[in-house]
Amino acid sequence: MDLSKEFENSSYSVNMRKLARKSRLGFGYQDIKNITIQDIMIMNKHKQLINIYYGLDKITFMDDILEECGIMPDARIEKPGKIRDLEERSKMVYKALDIVKARTKKDVEAFREMAKEMRAEIKAELQAEKKAKK
Repeated sequence: MDLSKEFENSSYSVNMRKLARKSRLGFGYQDIKNITIQDIMIMNKHKQLINIYYGLDKITFMDDILEECGIMPDARIEKPGKIRDLEERSKMVYKALDIVKARTKKDVEAFREMAKEMRAEIKAELQAEKKAKK
């Protein structure tokens, strides 16, 4: 039985990859090629992951990674598949980046507030220690 004729005009692919946090890309720019997806996100290189998602047919990510990259369920595309129109792809990338930036800004503000509270607590403890010594 010759299977090549059956699949010669189809879009059948065995190369589909769904990457998790511990996965490595194995392709692309040298600065992200051999590191994990989690490390890429820690390096704040969400834009590369978003471009990969929208620009490559056979690469997708776990749902939690997509959400962290600002790709909400309503903005996801069917895989295998990609956005071929560069202008549309660019809009989708920047829409996702806006979500990431807004989330990052909220996280930074929360961290600053937490740090401020911690400094106030430490200062109060030091003052209490000084009074106890007198």
